[in-house]
Amino acid sequence: QQVMNLAGSLEVVVREFEEVGQHQESNGYVTIPLFKRVVEFQNVSFAFGKSSVIEDVSFSIPKNTTVALVGESGSGKTTLTDLLSLLLKPKNGQIYFDDIIANQLELESWRRKIGFVTQDTVIFDDSIANNITLWEGEFEVDEDTQQKVRYAAQQAHCDGFISDLPNGYNTQIGERGVKLSGGQKQRLSIARELYKKPEILVLDEATSALDSESERYIQESIDALKGTMTVIIIAHRLSTIKNADKIIVLDQGKVKEEGSFEELTAVDTHFRLMAEYQRL
Repeated sequence: QQVMNLAGSLEVVVREFEEVGQHQESNGYVTIPLFKRVVEFQNVSFAFGKSSVIEDVSFSIPKNTTVALVGESGSGKTTLTDLLSLLLKPKNGQIYFDDIIANQLELESWRRKIGFVTQDTVIFDDSIANNITLWEGEFEVDEDTQQKVRYAAQQAHCDGFISDLPNGYNTQIGERGVKLSGGQKQRLSIARELYKKPEILVLDEATSALDSESERYIQESIDALKGTMTVIIIAHRLSTIKNADKIIVLDQGKVKEEGSFEELTAVDTHFRLMAEYQRL
């Protein structure tokens, strides 16, 4: 009787293990020790079921450049960054990382090179330092950790407001960072990613919910990184991407236009119309 009572539960567990096994990520075998030259999308398409999201997209992201992805909601901007981080696999076409095909890459070796900042910041009820390090190292006693934390905070332009807090980097900031403003939390999340020293930093609508002053601080952080690492910005507010090396305009999953801010606004383009709507 006891066996029969437990048989149903056992079957559920067995089915769950089978489901996990069937949907496990396929991993490559090539490790990429250092991102050296360029990421290239060549005729990449992707669809969720029968719904096409990205269609025949081709562009390149050279190392240490700032590239912005713009377009209306649903145009495929976030999907492209998911393809870049290998969370999604192309349906057609290829993505190359320094001439290595994406499906040959060992996933962890590539993902360690990417820092990701979204508009929904995750802040823990702990000290400023632990929110940056995620409890890696002992900030209070380890001088090397202190230097790395302060350098990341300076890069993210949040060292100033941290120094003004009662206990500096040891200040407890409360549940979901209740003691900080929205802009301060966003800069703190950027510092967290920079602490990991990524080679590629992705900012997915990082300023969309901020006021103008907070946006200016984030913009200064982005500008300070220019030329030192590869930065990919997804933005609706075009003021944040004026200094980007390249702007890629997406429309219904396709690349509509590509160029610098000056190039795209100097002629009659869809991007110029977007900029005029925002009075830029």
